[in-house]
Amino acid sequence: MIKVNNRLNNIQEYHFKKIGDMKRKLIKDGKKIIDLGIGDPDIKINPKITEALINALSIKKFNRYPPYSGIDELKLKIIKYYKDIFNVNLKLDEVIITIGSKEGISSIIPSICNIGDYVLVPNPSYQVYTAAAYLWGALPYEIPLTEKNNYLPDFSIIPNHIVQKSKLFFINYPNNPTGATANSDFFKEIVGFCRKKNIVLINDSAYIEIINSRKKPISVLQNNGNENIIELGSFSKTYSMTGFRIGYAVGDRNVIAALSKVKSNIDSGQFMPVQYAASAALDIDREEIKRVIDIYLERKLKAQSILRAKGIKYFNGEGTFYIWCSVPKGYNTDEFCDKLLSKYGVIVTPGYCFGDLGYGFFRLALTTNTLNIETALSNFEDFK
Repeated sequence: MIKVNNRLNNIQEYHFKKIGDMKRKLIKDGKKIIDLGIGDPDIKINPKITEALINALSIKKFNRYPPYSGIDELKLKIIKYYKDIFNVNLKLDEVIITIGSKEGISSIIPSICNIGDYVLVPNPSYQVYTAAAYLWGALPYEIPLTEKNNYLPDFSIIPNHIVQKSKLFFINYPNNPTGATANSDFFKEIVGFCRKKNIVLINDSAYIEIINSRKKPISVLQNNGNENIIELGSFSKTYSMTGFRIGYAVGDRNVIAALSKVKSNIDSGQFMPVQYAASAALDIDREEIKRVIDIYLERKLKAQSILRAKGIKYFNGEGTFYIWCSVPKGYNTDEFCDKLLSKYGVIVTPGYCFGDLGYGFFRLALTTNTLNIETALSNFEDFK
């Protein structure tokens, strides 16, 4: 029998693939399901995006290889976006297009890390940070996120011998799974730490626009310059473009150059019409983005109201379209999540899918309409 890569022993199959397989089977068996598990936006995509995609099919040579670092039209739109929204000045060599932020997370690791280097990752967090580190031969070192510290990492507790061998530090604000947000003071502090220790800071900003308090979005690059910093961006959540697989990385030009070198050897860029669609997304009026944010806020307020009535505790995060909930007393995580599915037909994500500090929690994704959310949660028994 062929032996597969032993690094696979350190990772599990991606949880949301398993959820998708399970959901399809249950629906096929005739069970009515409300999916509050995966963060796949249901809000209708803006027609300007799909029109741009279709129109791009008429461009000469649309079917040929795209530029490896992305089309200039999209890169210039990203530069304008950062200037207009964050007052951050970027140059073309400080921007690269990725095949979704997930690919960017993976490709950044071999751009910076040697085999055996440490990658600092939060726990709980999006588990691609940990899985990708293992797959590339790096060693993830987990830093606990706790409600007591508003789900911000305390990097002062990282042992010095780990810091000395660390090359990357992943953070993710607004945060998945907790909904926590970071402010400019935190960004300034962690940027200072990483520069002092010569660690590249990566902020996965996939949810950067989804701030339910209506505060202005902030970037880690604001007031901090670009040295040692990369921000990964995505069109998936703000613009309901998860299936398009389009994102970007911006920041330190030396890191971008290394990332470009890696990507040019393992992929050939994203389909050009998809890039033109993303470019059109950045032209959408800010009022339309506010409308989307308000939809998620309405859903969150409705869900929180029902959770309180049912006696389910949650963290009141200001960002993302998730709610990070505590498993009620008397249940372990699997028992509770399995009960929600078997008794109520509701899929949620067990907290341990984001790391072992997620035991005792579950995540709700508000990526279905308010009526579905109300129907799903109102059927729960009281857990007071």
